[in-house]
Amino acid sequence: MEEESYKIHRLGLTNVAAYLIYRPGEAILVDSGNSGSEDKILKILKGLGLEPDMLKLLILTHVHFDHAGSARRLKELTACRIMVHRSEVGRLTEGKTPIPAGTRWKAKLLVGVGRLFIRWIGSFPGAEPDLLVDESFDLEEFGFPGKVIHTPGHTHGSMVVVMNGGELFAGDTLFGLDGKQHFPPFAEDLPALLRSWELIRGLQAEIFFPAHGRRFGLDSFLAEFEGAMERYGHSRKLKVKS
Repeated sequence: MEEESYKIHRLGLTNVAAYLIYRPGEAILVDSGNSGSEDKILKILKGLGLEPDMLKLLILTHVHFDHAGSARRLKELTACRIMVHRSEVGRLTEGKTPIPAGTRWKAKLLVGVGRLFIRWIGSFPGAEPDLLVDESFDLEEFGFPGKVIHTPGHTHGSMVVVMNGGELFAGDTLFGLDGKQHFPPFAEDLPALLRSWELIRGLQAEIFFPAHGRRFGLDSFLAEFEGAMERYGHSRKLKVKS
């Protein structure tokens, strides 16, 4: 376990969580919340004894308005570098959020309504990325023991952050809402999401930190895994046959 080399702080923002991975003098932020979250983020940094210029890297798990909304202002205020998957650069620079398809019936209804208002709710200040990820990125370059791994499905460029201490920062690849499934209610590519879940099962992760909901352990993920594969796997089989 690597818990002595870094600490973790959950930032409760508006209907979403971001996470600081930090130690004295430097920090990495996983996601930036909605537009306008930068002041709260900087206040939390200060409360942890960190100055704005100590934020070295902002990792965007994917480019949706509630995860990338404050990226541009944080870069302006801290000079942090922004990391995103290569496939989502256009979305980040344009500040646009396409709504992915629903994976279950309630989500499918919400998608229909949401697409009527996406022009208003899905836009955010566009930002220029500094680091582009393809399949993975080793965070040792920033002095932290972990990796960023491409886990497509929720969006084509979704990523997770896996630390050597066993923590996995899931973005929207996993959910942690009470009484709800861990499987995301929305996915741009359902077969890819299933493959990403298979990949995650093989990682040395022990505790999961989702952007929506509370953290949970490996047992909770594994308890849902087989059922999710069976419930949603038919779409993957159809795609393979076609």
